[in-house]
Amino acid sequence: MTAADHPADRGTARRAVAEQVTIERLADDLAAVVLAVPGVSALHPGNRGEIGTYLPGRRVGGIRLREEAFTARARDADGSHPVEVHVVLTADAPVRQTAQAVHDAVDRRLAVDGLHPAVLVNVADLAADPAAPPAP
Repeated sequence: MTAADHPADRGTARRAVAEQVTIERLADDLAAVVLAVPGVSALHPGNRGEIGTYLPGRRVGGIRLREEAFTARARDADGSHPVEVHVVLTADAPVRQTAQAVHDAVDRRLAVDGLHPAVLVNVADLAADPAAPPAP
């Protein structure tokens, strides 16, 4: 019997694949939920693209979802592995209220899967007002 044939290893591999699929689905779902909040213009990937969830062959910028968010400890909302959301708001959006709406939307979506990690919302920028005259 090789190490790969050991029943415990097969179970670990299945769990790892299930977690990966769940992380992919959840990252995409969170991005969609955030972008649906009125006043959110875009997700912000950070100045150097450092804010994101890295997936096989792609990344979801602006959503930092760590695998630790799927552990029992994170489900207890101890805040040690927060889900981070970085957004760009429209110029006319009320910042605090929109950030709270993003937080609430993400929290509700996570709760669907029984997850309750801390959620940190960072308003990284405001989109330029398209109605504003160009700068001289």
